Amino acid sequence: MPVSVRASDSMVTETPSVQVRVSRKQLQRQNVTSSADALKYVPNMIVRVRYIGDPNAVISGRNAGTLQSARSLVYADGLLLSNLMTNGYNGAPRWGMVAPEEIGAVDILYGPYSALYPGNSLGTTVLIHTVLPQRLIASVSTQFFSQDYHDSYGANGHYNGRQVAATLGNRQGRWSWLLELSRLNNDGQPLQYATATPGGNAATAIPVTGATLDRNPNGTPRLVYGANSIEHTVQTQAKLKLGVDISDHVAALFTLGWWHDNAEDRTRSLIRDASGQPISRGVINAADQIWTLTPSGLAPTSGIDSHMLYGAELNGHLDNGWRWAAVASRYDFLHSLAATASQAEPGAPVGGSGTIANMSGSDWSSFDLRSSGPLGEQNILYAGVHGDRYELNTQVRNASDWLGDADGPQISAFAGNTQTRAAYLQDVWSFAPAWALTVGGRLEQWRAYGGLLANASSTLRYADRQRTDFSPKTSLSWDFADDWQLRLAHGKAVRYPTVAELFQGTISTNAIVNNNPDLKPEIDESTDLTLNRQLANGHWRVSLFQDRIANALYSQTDITVTPTVTSVQNIDLMRVRGVEGELSLTDVWMPGLDLSASLALNDAKTLQDRQYPLANDKYFPRIPKVRASLLADYRFTPQWEVSLGIRHSGRQYGTLNNNDFVNTYGAVSSFTVADAKLRWRFAAQWTASVGVDNLTNEHYWVYHPYAGRTVFGQLRWDL
Repeated sequence: MPVSVRASDSMVTETPSVQVRVSRKQLQRQNVTSSADALKYVPNMIVRVRYIGDPNAVISGRNAGTLQSARSLVYADGLLLSNLMTNGYNGAPRWGMVAPEEIGAVDILYGPYSALYPGNSLGTTVLIHTVLPQRLIASVSTQFFSQDYHDSYGANGHYNGRQVAATLGNRQGRWSWLLELSRLNNDGQPLQYATATPGGNAATAIPVTGATLDRNPNGTPRLVYGANSIEHTVQTQAKLKLGVDISDHVAALFTLGWWHDNAEDRTRSLIRDASGQPISRGVINAADQIWTLTPSGLAPTSGIDSHMLYGAELNGHLDNGWRWAAVASRYDFLHSLAATASQAEPGAPVGGSGTIANMSGSDWSSFDLRSSGPLGEQNILYAGVHGDRYELNTQVRNASDWLGDADGPQISAFAGNTQTRAAYLQDVWSFAPAWALTVGGRLEQWRAYGGLLANASSTLRYADRQRTDFSPKTSLSWDFADDWQLRLAHGKAVRYPTVAELFQGTISTNAIVNNNPDLKPEIDESTDLTLNRQLANGHWRVSLFQDRIANALYSQTDITVTPTVTSVQNIDLMRVRGVEGELSLTDVWMPGLDLSASLALNDAKTLQDRQYPLANDKYFPRIPKVRASLLADYRFTPQWEVSLGIRHSGRQYGTLNNNDFVNTYGAVSSFTVADAKLRWRFAAQWTASVGVDNLTNEHYWVYHPYAGRTVFGQLRWDL
């Protein structure tokens, strides 16, 4: 499929940031089931994909862990896919709105060094460029996968899935169009485990077998007796893109996307009584102790989501060399329900009382108007304005049947809005043949309004807030020899609190607790020194970087008050510094052998935390000390190609005080996994492939277990 990167796409990648590109050819060398897999081997990055179809695939980069989703941005053709209504495990970009089949290339920008992007770019900015056909095209692919999962608790098994995708498009005169459809059906491994509470009435305790005496990550004993969140997901996606060349100077692109997810999270008891019957509630006798099983310990859940993406883009160029673009988008949660049973129901759900959380009607929208062009012979000027709005509405109600409607009284609700208006200028001054100075700034006005919190009987409202910030950016690059460049960049970024961080909490005695509507924004001062070397068959890069982030937003316990309060709070100061190396070569040692590799050393520390001083001088959670990747690909005939990938993540912690030392459920592991893929183009229009991820079947955690060894098989037809 021809790649046609539009004018607006190329404009926003011309920045002083470290930039990594993943080509369509590289994607074909990987085992890919979603657009998130495009980042699998990107330097110093991981996407927390726990299972195929995971909607909570959060990006973790240089200065952000897998619970800090608001420190990254993801765009597809300029349309915002990042869920900035919240910041956490459930704030992942909406990867399902982009199918792998439509991706032409992906650019990844590191750090807040461009004035063109909001403060959420302090971590990582991902730009997905999709394609429009230049001729009649069609494709159909079918993919099967099977996971061999094992654990220490007895929930071993094979979890299987399949995916079918099709595209059809054409260019006729000034018009281009592409229709894409896909359907995923997958069973994931258990993501959580049920644990028992010590104690209970010994006289009524039931002797059981199958329970596992275990330890928490901090070493505290616990008993594991069941597996939770064994998700069966069916996801359907449809996408229509329509492009038109309005004139020789102006083009338009319209996008309509739909994503639907029907997910069912079942549970499984791992313990049996003397007659071999599974036990899921009550008091038990196991490991020579008495334990109590909580009623909701093995309670199943389900969710139904239907989301829409609307996008419109105009871009063009003038005869004097100036380019311009206008991009508007809206992401809408048309239907979003999450149901939870009140009682344990291992196996197939049978119904009964429960709760239903409703996020329907939540949405975000954004608008960008930008231009760039020459000012004389030595300057290129970038200018633009930006606006966005996030609206979050959540209501939780009781239900007489959790598999039915929310027919009971309200339990809780919260809602609110945030809005940003911004303007920026950025100038690139080539003041000497080998030198370029980039200076820019972004002026942002942020507002939080309409916040409310309710329980069953009371509704309390928050006062509106507004503030204005200026973020300067600068970089200096020096091409000191042929194919050599040294660049020093510095940028400030202001990452404003999300709606959920500000307004989600509880009500007690007619007062709001466990959240803080006066949270300060994160303020990052970031510096990067990068040495680039272009080679005849590739390139290499070494970067030194540092981020000093004031008022970092993270959920923690304020131990300076009585009683203690656990909520999202501002951490006074954290610092991340490190070194990053990257190498990319083609035809290494022999024709057809390509190699890309990376190594990053990260030192992320909490420098000052007045509310939780136990974190001072400790490693910041979920940012590993080492990240490394390797992807080798060999085309040994025109029809056959084989690839081998290795991903490594070093020691990291899950807690601010670094007291987690046991590699078990709830921990964040170090890991090294190997992946492989074999492709065979056996006819002019046909390609078959087999692959495997986690070749050695390593068992590792990011609180939840990652997937075990997964085997892939795919058959694809292209017109």
